[in-house]
Amino acid sequence: MPMNRDWSKPPVWLICAMWLVLPISALEYRQNWDALPARMAVHFDANWNPNGFTSREGAQKLGLGIMLLMLVVFTIGAFATRALNRSAAWPLLAVFYVVLGFVWYGNHSIIQFNLKSPRPPLALALKSSPVFDRW
Repeated sequence: MPMNRDWSKPPVWLICAMWLVLPISALEYRQNWDALPARMAVHFDANWNPNGFTSREGAQKLGLGIMLLMLVVFTIGAFATRALNRSAAWPLLAVFYVVLGFVWYGNHSIIQFNLKSPRPPLALALKSSPVFDRW
């Protein structure tokens, strides 16, 4: 049984494994759904004070939507690089995994912040609403 593996190209399964981050994040939202507040903090200033809020559904769609877009772009990029330029395939795949790790951690941190933080005062929640932006 000869082993003629081309080690200069990452295996296809390693490129496809990037997609595991999406169901892992979706599962974290699902497991914590009932404990999450109706208005979630999703944007923070430099002192980690929330300054942007959205609904639970909005936070989930935004977080998973950004991740989905990145996965599509990264998958196309990884397969194209694997086919065209073998020397850059491994470093590029490593960068993709690191970036997806940061995006996963961002989603995870937003969920954890909203699970552990007290509910925002009504005035702060209304202040971040687009209806009251003109005031």
